[in-house]
Amino acid sequence: MIDARELLEQEIPDIDLEDIIISDKARDRLLGLGYTNVEFSTKGGGCSGMEYVLRPIERDINERDKVIKSGDLNLIVPFSSFVYLIGTQIDFSDDLLNGGFKFTNPQAERSCGCGTSFSV
Repeated sequence: MIDARELLEQEIPDIDLEDIIISDKARDRLLGLGYTNVEFSTKGGGCSGMEYVLRPIERDINERDKVIKSGDLNLIVPFSSFVYLIGTQIDFSDDLLNGGFKFTNPQAERSCGCGTSFSV
């Protein structure tokens, strides 16, 4: 497992950008909504301490951002969030009861029942 604290101390870590994977279904959903540049990040909150954030980008991309290309979609991950999201898989389900974006994060030590928050 990668230690997020060690990565934060590095200037620009040497990490394979394919460590965050977005499924075709999730990518197609975002593109279907008209989004081509989407920020995937974390913020404090939720019942487990950190929440996943997936939103159209509203800022300039900087040199420490990780940009993951999937077809016509650019998934922009701020470095401060990337260290907590390495290895995360993003999927989408259109199930009526439990539909929406689904996140599978191997770094999460605990996550809430709905899957939208986690702790490391």
